[in-house]
Amino acid sequence: MHDVLTAPYRRNALLVRGRIALISSVAFLPLWNVAAAADENAQTKKPAQATSRKGSALSAKAAHAPAAPKVHASEASRVENVVVTSERKADSPQNIGTSISVVSAKMLENRNINNVFDLQYATPSLQIQPSYGSGQFTYTIRGVGFSNYSSNNSPTVGIYIDEVANPVPFGINGMMFDMQRVEVLRGPQGTLYGRNTTGGAINYITNKPTDKLAGGVSAQYGRFDSAKIGGYISGPINDKLKFRLSGETQQGGAWQYNPEAQAHLGNVNRGAARLLVDYTPSESWKVEWNLHGSRDRSDGTGVYAWEPITSLSSTNPMPASTSRYNTRWGTSEQFAKETGLTPDQKPYSHIDTGGSSLRVEKHLRDFTITNLASYDYMQRDEYDNFDDSSLSLADVKFNTRANVVADELRFSSNTSGRLHWIGGIYYGHQWLNDRYQSGFEALYNTDGDVRYSQTVNTISGFGQVTYDLTPKLQLVGGIRVEHEKRTLDNAYAHYLVGGVVTNPQNAVAQQSQSYTLPSAKFSIQYHPFSHDMTYFTFSKGVKSGGFTVYNSSDVTQMTNPFKPEQLYSFEVGNKLILPRYNLRVNADFFYYDYFDRQVQSIAYSPTTGSAIGLFVNAPRSHMFGGEYEVEWSPIPGLHVAQSGAYVEGAYDKFSAVTSSKQVNGVWVGVTQDVSGRGIEVPHFTANGSVDYTWRVGKYDLVSGVDYSLRTTSTALNSANTIPGYTLWGGYISFAPHKGHWKIEGIGRNITDKHYDVTRGYFVGGDNIAVAGRPATWEVRVRADF
Repeated sequence: MHDVLTAPYRRNALLVRGRIALISSVAFLPLWNVAAAADENAQTKKPAQATSRKGSALSAKAAHAPAAPKVHASEASRVENVVVTSERKADSPQNIGTSISVVSAKMLENRNINNVFDLQYATPSLQIQPSYGSGQFTYTIRGVGFSNYSSNNSPTVGIYIDEVANPVPFGINGMMFDMQRVEVLRGPQGTLYGRNTTGGAINYITNKPTDKLAGGVSAQYGRFDSAKIGGYISGPINDKLKFRLSGETQQGGAWQYNPEAQAHLGNVNRGAARLLVDYTPSESWKVEWNLHGSRDRSDGTGVYAWEPITSLSSTNPMPASTSRYNTRWGTSEQFAKETGLTPDQKPYSHIDTGGSSLRVEKHLRDFTITNLASYDYMQRDEYDNFDDSSLSLADVKFNTRANVVADELRFSSNTSGRLHWIGGIYYGHQWLNDRYQSGFEALYNTDGDVRYSQTVNTISGFGQVTYDLTPKLQLVGGIRVEHEKRTLDNAYAHYLVGGVVTNPQNAVAQQSQSYTLPSAKFSIQYHPFSHDMTYFTFSKGVKSGGFTVYNSSDVTQMTNPFKPEQLYSFEVGNKLILPRYNLRVNADFFYYDYFDRQVQSIAYSPTTGSAIGLFVNAPRSHMFGGEYEVEWSPIPGLHVAQSGAYVEGAYDKFSAVTSSKQVNGVWVGVTQDVSGRGIEVPHFTANGSVDYTWRVGKYDLVSGVDYSLRTTSTALNSANTIPGYTLWGGYISFAPHKGHWKIEGIGRNITDKHYDVTRGYFVGGDNIAVAGRPATWEVRVRADF
C-alpha cells in the first residue's frame, strides 16, 4: 500500500522506467545481430545469397520474397523446429513479428499437461487462476486479465480451438488431449482473429487425420489413485476422405480432506471425444468437419481459511485451517432446499460441452476463400463453498447454459509477389442463461438469488497486409472494426429470508450496451542476417464491456454496464537462431498504455455493510516488461530450455472504493485515489527444463527435470496477495529408437512445495485460498501402431 501523497511521484517514476526500458531495448537488440553475423560468417565462405522463407535460393525475378528462411533439420537438428498458424498461414514463429510461445506435443507429454491450468508452468507471462476455486478460470498475459466468477463476460485472452473462438470462460477449461501443439500469443490480437482481445490469444491445434492408418492407446496411474486412459485411430477411408477419432477419460485423484466429515475431495470424473473428418474432392477444394463433446462429473475444489474466520465474531473467531490441504463444507437446511441439494453436499463442478465446426476452403489462382462455421453448447452445474466452514457463510450454486454460433469468411492471397494480404468478416451470436444462488443464512439470515439472460451479437471486418520492401525488410499493417451489442434481459437480484423473497422489486427488465471500435496493428520486420529477425510492432486491442451481475441490494448498480477497455501496445523484439551452436534466443520488450482497464472494485450494502464485488473502469494505467526464451542443445542428446518474463505496471489515474463507513446509519463506500499503486501481477516468472537422451543399445532412456518460478503477486487488498513459489518436476521414459511403445514416469511438485494458486475473500472476515497440489507422480504406458 502506498501513501496517497507519494502516489504521483511513484506514478511518474514508473512511467519513466517503462519508457526508458522500451527505448533502451532498441539499442540492445543489435547485439543479437552481431552474434548472428559472426555465426553466419563462420559457417560459409561463399557469397551471401538471398533466400526465401522456404530456404531456397531466389532468382532475380523473385528477389523481393521475404527473407529469414525456415530452419531445416540439417541447420539446427537439435533445436526443435515447429510450424505455427497464428498468422492464418503455416510459418516458423521465428518469422513472425510478435511475441509467441509454442508448447509442443513433446512438452505437453513430458510435463503431463492435462488441462489449461497447467499451461502457465510452460510459457512466460501467462497466469491462470481458478476464481475462488470455482470451475471458471481467469487468464492473464503480461498482467492483462479479468478476474470474474460469473459467466457472462468475455475474457481478455482469446481461446481458440482449431481457429474456433469460444468467448464463454467456463466452456474452455476442459481436457487437453490428442494435441499437436498450443500457441500462446502475447499482446493485443484482432486483425487476424475472429474476436478482439487485449491480453493475447491461446490457440489449441489438434492432431489431424493421417494419410495412413494409425492408432494408439495410453494408460496412466498416479498418486491419489488418479488414472487417465486415452487413444486415437486415424487414417483414410478412400482417396478423398480421411478421419481421426480420439478420446480420453480421467478419474480419481482426490487430494483434499475434510476432517469434520472425514471425507476426501478432488476426485475427477470426466471424459471427452473428438471426431475429425477431412474431405478433399479435388485439388482446389478442402472440407474439414469437427464434432466434439465432453462430460464432467468431478468434485469441486475446496478452499481453506488461512486466517481465523471473524465473519461471525471478531472476539471469538472460528479457527483457521490446520492444513492447506484440509477443507470444510456444508450449508443450511434452507439453502439446501432452495438449491435442491443436501446440507452435507460435497462441492462439485459439472460442466458439459459439445459442438461442431465446418471449415470449407477453395483455392483459386490468386487467392483462397475460407469459411469457418461453428456451433458450441455449454452447461455448468456447480456448487462451491467459499468459506471453509460447515456453516452457511458463503455457499454458491451456479446453473448456466450457453451457446455460441459463429461464422467467419475470409480471403487470403496465395501468390508469391511482394504483397501478401488477408481479409474477412466475422459474425458471432452468443446466448446465455444464468442462475446464481448464494447462501448467507448463518451470517445475514439471508440467501441470494440472481437470475438473468444475456445475448451478444458481434460483427466485424478485419484485414492485414504484408509488403516486402526488400528481401530483408517487411511492413505489416492491419485493421479491424468491430460492432458489438450486449443485452441483459430479466435481471433480478432477490434476497430470501426463510425462502420468501424480501425485495421482489429489485429487478431490471432490460439493460444493454453497444460499441463500435477499431483495433489496429503496424509492424516493421527486418532480417539483417539469415536466421535473425528484429521487429517493432504497434498494436491496439479492445475488450468488450459488460455487466457485473453479482448479488446486490440495488439491481441497477449490478446491471450498470462497465465500458470496453482499450490497450495500446509498443513492442520491440529479436528472434535469433545460431545453427552452428544449436541455439535459439528470442527476446522482446513491451510498453502498454491502458485506457478504461476493467477492474473489480467493491460496493457496500447500505444495510449490512457487507462488501459486494463491482466492476469499474480505471481511466488510465500502464504496464511494461519483457520476455526471453532460450533453447540450446550443446551436445547430442542434451536439451536445455529456459524462458522468463518481467512485468510491472501501475494505475496512472484511478480512484477506488477501499473501505466503508456509516453515515446516518447507512453504510457507504470510502473512495481513495490509488494512482501510482502497482497492478496485481507477479513481477518475475520463469520456466525451464533440462533433459538428456541416453542411448542404451536399441533403446532410448530420457531423463529430465523442469521448474516454474513466480514471485509474489501483490494486490491492492492484502487479502488478495499471492505469495511467490517455485515448483520442480521430473520426467523419465524408456522406449525403442523407432519402436511403437513407451514407458514414462512423471513427477510434479517433487519437493512438495506448499503454495497457493489464488487468495481472496467472498465475505468480509473470511480470508480464503486455494492451495496448489502437493507432490504427485504418474506412471504412463503408451503404444502406437
